[in-house]
Amino acid sequence: MQTKKAPTMTLTPDTLVGAWTLVDWHIEMADGRKTYPFGRDATGLIVYTASGWMSATLSQHTRTPLSAASVRQADLASRAHAMSEYLAYTARWELDGNNVVHTVILSLNAALIGTRQVRVASFAGPHLLLAAEESDGVTRRVHRITWQRA
Repeated sequence: MQTKKAPTMTLTPDTLVGAWTLVDWHIEMADGRKTYPFGRDATGLIVYTASGWMSATLSQHTRTPLSAASVRQADLASRAHAMSEYLAYTARWELDGNNVVHTVILSLNAALIGTRQVRVASFAGPHLLLAAEESDGVTRRVHRITWQRA
């Protein structure tokens, strides 16, 4: 008996548009090691709209509460720690071949605003795979993020 393979989707705006939940986010180091920035049980949502907007939010599954009920009342150390457990940005998106390009408009990390975040995109069965390579000039690493339809 032959098993049926899941159909492979082609990257088009229509196949990307919608909401996707996080399955896995890990970083592959040049030496083969893997790290999990928000742990193996990280949670997240990425949404692509037909009008060219997108929003991505990722976080640790269990986050540390702030030292006060509101961000403005929390102490600086507590706010800094909260930022280390959470990532969020909103962007305009476009396809460029096999790349999804996010031009960041808003972000928790102000350094991302105005940048173009390029993600190599592909599908593996029902999963959307996004990959981004980065280097600090010495060490190369690749972020690999797997999503499934919400």
